[in-house]
Amino acid sequence: MKKYLLAIRNIFVSPELYFSRVKSGFSLLIFYSICANFSSSLIPFYFKEQGLSLASIILMYMLFATIGVLFIPFFKIFSVRTSFIASFLIFSSALASLAFLPSSISFYVYAVLLGFNLILFWLPLNYLFFLKSSKETNGIDSSLYMVAPGLIAMVLPLFGAAVANYFGYVWLFGLAALLYLFPILFVYKKIPKEKVCTLPFWEGVRNFKGLKTISMFEGALQYFSGIVLVVYALLFLKTNLEVGYYLSYLGLLGFAIGMLLSRYSDKTHKRKSYIFVLFAMMSLSIFILPSVKESTHWFIAIGLFSTIYTISSPLRLAVSLDVRAADMTFWKMREFFLNLGRAVTLLLTVILFTYQQYFMVFALFGVIALAYPFLVSYKLKEIN
Repeated sequence: MKKYLLAIRNIFVSPELYFSRVKSGFSLLIFYSICANFSSSLIPFYFKEQGLSLASIILMYMLFATIGVLFIPFFKIFSVRTSFIASFLIFSSALASLAFLPSSISFYVYAVLLGFNLILFWLPLNYLFFLKSSKETNGIDSSLYMVAPGLIAMVLPLFGAAVANYFGYVWLFGLAALLYLFPILFVYKKIPKEKVCTLPFWEGVRNFKGLKTISMFEGALQYFSGIVLVVYALLFLKTNLEVGYYLSYLGLLGFAIGMLLSRYSDKTHKRKSYIFVLFAMMSLSIFILPSVKESTHWFIAIGLFSTIYTISSPLRLAVSLDVRAADMTFWKMREFFLNLGRAVTLLLTVILFTYQQYFMVFALFGVIALAYPFLVSYKLKEIN
């Protein structure tokens, strides 16, 4: 145990040791996390205040997942620096639309723009971040990628909520639009001009054998945690400051344990045993959530789920990285199937939210969580 705690301590004491392989991608991820946690985490509550139903808010996220599915196959060559510059301009434009356009228009503008950034931002970011990862480091790199931004989420959602509460949403989204422009200078100076080609789409699909359904399930669970639960929580949360406290509370959970577990799984390469235990616990916690009727009990229940989800996140990504080379074709196929899983399950969620069948929503994602480790065990025989 001591040596694993020492490994985590070294991330902070000697960051160059760990960040040398991921520093450009990590810096861009942190830039994005600062901007997104400051403003984007409050967007569901903003649209609720504008009179949209919870089902309509989820529909917006379903739309940009669908745009990813429709357009990813047509992207064959990625100019990394150009993609990042375009993506931050798009992020800025999306937030500006929320600040200055009527919500009935910005609803669609935001969804469409963010849909294209699933391609222009996340594919190059994933490629850069994991370019020098190996089977011996996939778990800890995945932790840095998926858990470290949670440190930012401890503070910035509450800060953003305070800005919205005291100055209004125009100031919140306007400031966020400006913040998204600052990373462009970093991209221009630090990201090399590089063009990366991918395999033709259907050849990429064939090479992604074994990971298609796994990625769909993972994409569904990502949006359950990041979208469905946040929107459902609006039944309990009545002010933007309450939303800020709630999101900051979620950002606090699971960081150190996730880093420790991923580091240990890198040493042993025995990821399946952790996945079975964690997903059994996650499925149970999901089925508990719809039975909670009071806000205090909700915070306790969601804390349990979020801790388990955060701990399992790096392992889910590491499993895919263990069995495929992390080139741009891999990330393109992964993003396609992640968004296919998101779009399908969010469509079902929209229907169920429309008729207020909330238990069926949780049952859907609870079954997915329960089935996930069995799917990994069946599809990926090479994983211990």
